[in-house]
Amino acid sequence: MHYTDDPLMDEVRREHRLLLEPVGTRRTLFGGDAKLYAAACSAGDWMDPRRYDHQAHQEGFDQHMAEVQQRVHAETEADASGDDGRPDQEA
Repeated sequence: MHYTDDPLMDEVRREHRLLLEPVGTRRTLFGGDAKLYAAACSAGDWMDPRRYDHQAHQEGFDQHMAEVQQRVHAETEADASGDDGRPDQEA
């Protein structure tokens, strides 16, 4: 399931937004200018400083969000099972 369709990701998606910073332009085949951007996640856990067009950064951000989605599901499953990820300790 894509992260945009996942109900568990509704709240998380509010924290993770694609931020684009204009870093220049490049000349197109037809003589026009195309804007280039560096990208980051508003949550601060992903960035791509390469000078790409918007679409290339969207693909990288989608991969980042797929990884966030896996982490959210793993944490949700651990919470449901009562597993806090730490080994049991005897009192």
